[in-house]
Amino acid sequence: MAIKRVELLAWLGARIGKPPGFERLAHRIAPMARLAHLPEICLVRDEMLFVTRLGVPVGWHVAFFGSYEPELRKIMRALLMPGGVAVDVGANVGWHTLLMAQLVGAQGRVLAAEANPSACVELDRNVQINRLSHVEVLAHALGATEGHISFLEIAADEPGAASAHVTTDENPGAGWISVRVRPLDAIVQEAGIERLDFIKVDVEGFEWPVLQGSRQTIAKHRPSIVFEFDAAYAARGGGSGPLLWDFFMQQGYRLYAIGRNWAARVELRQWPDCANVLAIPEK
Repeated sequence: MAIKRVELLAWLGARIGKPPGFERLAHRIAPMARLAHLPEICLVRDEMLFVTRLGVPVGWHVAFFGSYEPELRKIMRALLMPGGVAVDVGANVGWHTLLMAQLVGAQGRVLAAEANPSACVELDRNVQINRLSHVEVLAHALGATEGHISFLEIAADEPGAASAHVTTDENPGAGWISVRVRPLDAIVQEAGIERLDFIKVDVEGFEWPVLQGSRQTIAKHRPSIVFEFDAAYAARGGGSGPLLWDFFMQQGYRLYAIGRNWAARVELRQWPDCANVLAIPEK
């Protein structure tokens, strides 16, 4: 594929966003599969350097439309202020981590956890090239208890890298590695964190154990939380709509399913099959 055509499409998309039909057109002109052979590129977005590849979803969207999951980023901008503290669980290569770091500034703090070894290398590099000394990269999984767990490792430059995930199966087979898992409660205590404003959890079905291991932290610091729920993956961590609903009701939170234009109130009887959910403390 002609590089000039790709560059022109990226220039146009970064300026006009996603008007109706444009993403479909971009997929037709420059599908990810045809860009997988291209070397990594360095983009400048939100005044940050972001090293990525056009053959993976996050890189493709950031290159051609200027952003990835913009709805989540709007929420981060509303909730995170200079001096704040945020935790990015399932940070991947650091797209959201970079914004968190920018919003809280040098006086703030960000913990970014990523269990996929190759993605963690890219995450650390994106943090280092932006000289974000207030970001700490945690190269392990988060869960309900201390220990080790099996993890499906997918190289960061593969299109399906964001689908790498843990399993509770004792003998999952080839392609799985053992990774350390720690509860956020222990990490926060060891790190001496005295405030926590925001937590993002996107771990391909393991969100429930992550939240269980964060119970004390959530009760003490009352952060706003964004977590992914996908009914197709929830069984990996033993989670379900009713379990998550009870957890957040006990903690005194309201839940909203994030959409492109607004976040709709979530009730147990209308629990979404697949959505990013915003949890806001009531007091």
